[in-house]
Amino acid sequence: MTDPEKAEYEDMVRLLTTKCEELAAENARLRNSENTAHSVLREVYNDPSASPHVRVLAAKAAISHESAPLKPVAQLELKAEPAPMPLAEKVRLQRMRADALRSPHHPGGILPPDDPRVRAWVWPEDESKWAEHAARLTGQNISGGNGDNSSSGGDQS
Repeated sequence: MTDPEKAEYEDMVRLLTTKCEELAAENARLRNSENTAHSVLREVYNDPSASPHVRVLAAKAAISHESAPLKPVAQLELKAEPAPMPLAEKVRLQRMRADALRSPHHPGGILPPDDPRVRAWVWPEDESKWAEHAARLTGQNISGGNGDNSSSGGDQS
C-alpha cells in the first residue's frame, strides 16, 4: 500500500470513528433522558440537524400530547319557553278587561287609575295565568272563545 492510499484510509477511519463517537454520545444522552416517546419526539423536532421531513413527522406525532383537546366549559341548562298565547285569546281577554273598566259615571267613560277595580285588573306577568285571573275577577268560566261570543274554530253546523 502506498503512502497516499494509507493516508486516505486513515482519514476515512478517523471520520468513521468520529461519527461512531457522536452516535454513541447521542445514544447515551437518549438513554439518560426522560426516555418517554414524547420527549424523544420533542428532541427530534427541535434538532436543527435533522431533515425537515423528519422534523415535521415528529412534530405531527407530538402535537396531540402538547396541546390539550378542547373540552366543553360548562353544560348549558336550557329550558323551553311556554308557547305564546294566541293573539285571538289576548284580544278576547283584553276586551273583557276593557268592558270591566267601563263606567258611565266617570269622565271619558272609564274608571280612574286609582280605582281599586282598575288595580285588580292588572294582568299577571305570566300570560298563561291571564285567563285564570279574568275568570277569578268575573266569576265565570272564560276558557276558549275568540272574543265574538262564538267558539274558536271548527265547523259550526
